[in-house]
Amino acid sequence: MVRNGNRVGVGCYVDPITPLWSVRANIRLARVLGADDIWFGDHAKSMFPSSAWGPHLSPFARWIPSLDAFLDPTVTIAKYAGRRGPRMGTSVTDAVRRTPADLARVWMSLHHLTGGRAVLGIGAGEIENTEPFGLELQPSASRLEDVVTAVRAAWESAGTPLTHEGRFHKWHDATFALPPWRQTAPDLWVAGQGPRTCRLAGREADGWIFILNAGIDAWHGAAKQMAEGARAAGKDPESITRSAYFAPLLCRNEAAVRELTRQPMVQALLLTLPASAWAAVGGDHPLGADFKGFSDLDPAVLEADNLARYGRVVSPELLASLIPCGRAEDVLGRLQPLIDEGLNHVIIYSAAAALKPRLAAHHLYEQRRLIRMLKNSTPGRFNP
Repeated sequence: MVRNGNRVGVGCYVDPITPLWSVRANIRLARVLGADDIWFGDHAKSMFPSSAWGPHLSPFARWIPSLDAFLDPTVTIAKYAGRRGPRMGTSVTDAVRRTPADLARVWMSLHHLTGGRAVLGIGAGEIENTEPFGLELQPSASRLEDVVTAVRAAWESAGTPLTHEGRFHKWHDATFALPPWRQTAPDLWVAGQGPRTCRLAGREADGWIFILNAGIDAWHGAAKQMAEGARAAGKDPESITRSAYFAPLLCRNEAAVRELTRQPMVQALLLTLPASAWAAVGGDHPLGADFKGFSDLDPAVLEADNLARYGRVVSPELLASLIPCGRAEDVLGRLQPLIDEGLNHVIIYSAAAALKPRLAAHHLYEQRRLIRMLKNSTPGRFNP
């Protein structure tokens, strides 16, 4: 389990996109900024449209021509975590493309190769990574529950032939003989938003990842569900790492906030938020009142003219309402109520690479300050 003493742990999200030097540079940057751990996405393609990326928008696009050129995160972890590197995990892989037998073997292998530094972060999945490849996403919560339970059973089987039947798989005398590393299994974190997946995280996981795309207030109800799942399994909810994944837009002043609203990647970022989050702040989502967010998004609908048209509704007021933005102090203030209630880890997604150089420099400066402030914060007792 990821422990950082009596303080908030901080991870940085890195997309493992070619060229390889850019992945290495982003890992080093995260360490310079002060991150405790590194989290890789597991995508077949980017959730952002290509119309939000290009040399005319960001100088980095000259060397990173495609946001869809993803390396496999497990291979990336094997290369860069090593025996002395930082703790690394996925935020997150899914329960659709990877079978439970494969997940059990690969992550126990990484557990050995990294000396216990690999964290399996897993969620229900996203349309962009499944349906274009002929895979069915639904029923996502049932599948996630089935896969997580099967992975745990494989790790606990100690090489004994295992018969285990779930809704989506059947094992008969299956053997998982790869031994634990120092009598331990890999940490397993479940990304959960809804009641069922949050209860699963409490019941089966070492950590819980809540994505703050539905608004910070939504964390409270989800935390109660996670704690209920833990107590039902005879676990202390306090023993589970409570992490929040979020994408702050860090800048120096209100003029920069106005400029951010004109950046295509920022507009795309807001459009990946669910319609419920827009409605909560009085906004109407351009993709419809039933849009569920990035897990429901086909990035093709945001290409070219569509992104330009939808992006016009993004105002500084809407941006400030939907996403933590401003200086490090402002963003910390948005998170502080959750920290007081037991949030003890965050994963930060940075959009700096997609911004103009001046905005990117200010973003990274404030991100470093934010990480320092978070690491100096003491989480409250978690007892929802």
